Amino acid sequence: MSAYEEKSTSIGERRRVNRRDAEVHLEVQIDSESIHGQAENISTAGVFFFSREPLKVTVKLHDGVTSQSYSGKLVRVERLSQETTGYAIEFDRL
Repeated sequence: MSAYEEKSTSIGERRRVNRRDAEVHLEVQIDSESIHGQAENISTAGVFFFSREPLKVTVKLHDGVTSQSYSGKLVRVERLSQETTGYAIEFDRL
C-alpha cells in the first residue's frame, strides 16, 4: 500500500470516506489572502466568527520518496493543548 492509499475503518465510522494512519511529512500553504465574516462574540482575548468564504489551502505531502500536492479548504480547527492544535482539511474533488 502506498503512503496515500486508504484503509477500511470500523463499521461505526460515520465519515464519508475511509481513513488510515499516516506518517507523512506535510506542508500547508494558505492560499486565501483574507476571508470576511460576521462576529458571533468578541472579548479582549479573541473573537469567534462565521464566514461563508472558505479558507483555501494547498497541502503538500512528502513520504520520503514521492511528493504530491492537493488543493482544499480548512474545515475544522481543534485546540488539543497549549502546544498542539489539530487541523482538518477537506481536499477539493478532482
